[in-house]
Amino acid sequence: MSGPYLGWMIIGWALVAWATPAHAADEFSGADKLRAIYSAEFRFTKQGFPVVPVAIGEGFARVTISAGPSGGLRLFPEGEGGPEIRGEDSWQVRAAATVPAKLSHWAVVWRGKPGNGGEADAQVKRWKELGEKPKRFEQGTVFGVGGEVLDRREVLVAVGPHSKPEEAEQALEVLGRKAALDNPGVFVELIDRPHGQLEAVGSKTGMRVRNEGVLWFVAGGDSPLQAEAEGEAGKALARVSGTYYGKVYVTLDRNGSLAVVNALPEDRFLAGLLPAEIFPNAPEEALKAQAVAARGELLAKIGTRHIGDPYRLCSRTHCQVYSGAGRETPRTTAAVAATRGEVLFTADGKDLADTVYSANCGGHTEHNENVWPDMPALAALRGHRDAPATAKPDVYEAGVSTENVERFINLPPAAYCAQAHLGAGDRFRWTVRRTGAELEKLLGRYRLGEIRAIEVPQRGVSGRALAVRVVGSARSETIRGELRIRQAFGGLRSSLFVVEFRNGEAIFRGAGFGHGVGMCQTGAVGMAETGKTYQQILHHYYPNTVLRKLW
Repeated sequence: MSGPYLGWMIIGWALVAWATPAHAADEFSGADKLRAIYSAEFRFTKQGFPVVPVAIGEGFARVTISAGPSGGLRLFPEGEGGPEIRGEDSWQVRAAATVPAKLSHWAVVWRGKPGNGGEADAQVKRWKELGEKPKRFEQGTVFGVGGEVLDRREVLVAVGPHSKPEEAEQALEVLGRKAALDNPGVFVELIDRPHGQLEAVGSKTGMRVRNEGVLWFVAGGDSPLQAEAEGEAGKALARVSGTYYGKVYVTLDRNGSLAVVNALPEDRFLAGLLPAEIFPNAPEEALKAQAVAARGELLAKIGTRHIGDPYRLCSRTHCQVYSGAGRETPRTTAAVAATRGEVLFTADGKDLADTVYSANCGGHTEHNENVWPDMPALAALRGHRDAPATAKPDVYEAGVSTENVERFINLPPAAYCAQAHLGAGDRFRWTVRRTGAELEKLLGRYRLGEIRAIEVPQRGVSGRALAVRVVGSARSETIRGELRIRQAFGGLRSSLFVVEFRNGEAIFRGAGFGHGVGMCQTGAVGMAETGKTYQQILHHYYPNTVLRKLW
């Protein structure tokens, strides 16, 4: 052994370990830290900000946590409120004797609110009569803030289990032929969390600290921590390097590799997020609108994503892009502070609005249920033109058809996202070519043979393709889902396109960048440039909502 060993109950090698008084810890510290990091509960700082556990990355073999410029690195094997170890400039963490999590995947056939117990029971009975083995689940969370309780839970009826998410998705297709599905999707059930010993080795003394499942690190004062991590040898190396405010904990991901998670107050999280999500030099009112939308998206997604993972949100576009400390700008941080605690609610004021957003809607936003079939139709996320109500009628007045979509793309009507000085250009209108060889490679898993035609049999209210039929020499395949369509053809900027198939080559002419639901970030810039306030911007993109301040 290269250095002395310190079990978390032992003091040694001139290092000091002591129990910090329990009142010094915020609400994210609890007696059972492993239970806490898998819980969907909301926790708050003393200042009233929600604490956000966001994954920096996972799939790592080794992680190094270092003190920031001002130093003062502290290691808490059991989280704040437990023993504390000081004296090292950095710690390298590895895991041993790991066991992956046990997960089951279920095909969701019905969703409802917790008060719909009778309807859930009826759905269970219905699917039993159809020869299936349904099960009830609950996801989401309940939290109190601003003097009221917000219930973000939903009840699920699902059929399964399946060992892989792909199997559950395939089961949905079969189940859909038996009976109608209500907001179908895939639910991940955590049977048993991953297990393993984490060992941290100090850079100065070689001190070793071991603990089951998780180790916590906190910087001294208000200094950020430095985190560096690398993936496992023999695999495609995953790397991450950055600085982060708040706490950083290292734990095990669902595969038994190391995961690095940043637990920080909501205002600090948004300050690091906004510069990655919108142009920092955008008009002030657009930045404020983005801050409110990002805050609402954060609150709405807690407890409904990354079930089975030791964090609430990821730092990718799947949740919201978060870049950590050091990327904040004065203008975006000021927008977060100016809208402190402000979120959008449904028109009746009883529930949070889901404030999703995308880069550029191409001139027309989309209904949420058309992009995500596992969501019910939401009044705040109705697709509409990205233009003033007084604008001349567009080509969709006569309905959405291939001819009208082509006219909409080739002769775009007036739109906020077209006139913006930031984010328009080739995000608003674009052309992509795919050769026959590229198509066969991209679509190879469908075993279609030589590609002969690409058709769009189903579109949303914005003209976005909801289904694409690819005709090959061997067989045909219908690809469904906005994101899957974009990915199938090599990462198209959006599914709002028309396609011409000529001489074995596909020419996609499209509009927009992203899914097109909710706020159009480029359009928000365009509205702000015309003098609109952030409240007016939010009202335009999220109709049937009210703005409220929760903290």
